[in-house]
Amino acid sequence: MPAKVSVEWLEKKCPRPQDCGKCLEVCPSMVFVLYATERERYKEPEHYVIVPSFKNFCVTCNKCIDVCPNDAIKVEVKE
Repeated sequence: MPAKVSVEWLEKKCPRPQDCGKCLEVCPSMVFVLYATERERYKEPEHYVIVPSFKNFCVTCNKCIDVCPNDAIKVEVKE
């Protein structure tokens, strides 16, 4: 049975993900998605979060961890 991977993004360590987005760019499996949390018509959202929506596709390359300047991503292999 394949090992399960836990991928977590820590909002407290990454308050403005829309300004960085390095984890989004470097992930070969496209695990992360950038979401606006509040939307108003005709206005640019002010707050975003990064959601590891596709954890099942993580290949544990740890590129996201290496590139994150705030240490806001945790990847753990669970057996």
